[in-house]
Amino acid sequence: MDFNSEKPTTEFIEKTKLDGYKIYQYIQSGNNYVMNAEELLSKNILFEKLSREVKTWFGLSKKTVTDFLIMPNKDFYYPYEFGSYLYIFTKQDRTKADFENWLNKEFPSRFGHIDETFTGFENLMTDEDYLIATNHDFQHQFGVVGNKNIIDQIITEFKNANLSEFELEDYEEER
Repeated sequence: MDFNSEKPTTEFIEKTKLDGYKIYQYIQSGNNYVMNAEELLSKNILFEKLSREVKTWFGLSKKTVTDFLIMPNKDFYYPYEFGSYLYIFTKQDRTKADFENWLNKEFPSRFGHIDETFTGFENLMTDEDYLIATNHDFQHQFGVVGNKNIIDQIITEFKNANLSEFELEDYEEER
C-alpha cells in the first residue's frame, strides 16, 4: 500500500489493527538506534532484547547484534523515522522464547536476514495473524502479509480513510 495523508503515519499503524489483536513490534538492530534500550526503559516500555550473529560487511567475520521485541503497549510505536519496522498482529500471547525459537529455526546459520519476501514468517504466524512492514525511506508505504480476508479488511479501512493518495500493488504467493 502506498498512501499519502497529512496525518501522522503512526495513526495508520493503529488503523491496521483489527479488533482483538495485539501488536508486537520487531525492530532489527540496524533500525533501533533512534530510541535505545535505556530510553525505552525510562518510558516504561516493555521490550525484550534478542541477540543474533550477523556477518560483517565483507563477510570475513561476524558480530553479535541486538534486536528489540517490543511487547504490546497501548499507543506506543517505536519512533517513526527512517527504517524498516515490523508489526506482528496476533490474538495470541507471544514470548521472547517464541521469537527466539522462530529465529533459530528460520535462520539457523544466524547469518540470515529478513528480506522483502518475508520468507519464514509462516513458521511464526498462524492463519489469523498478520504482519505490517514499513518501507525504509517512505513511511507512507506498508507491506501487508496475511491471509486474503484480513488483508481485504485492512484495505477497506484505508480506502475509507479519505487519503489524498492511495495505491495498491497486489502480490499473492502461491503455496
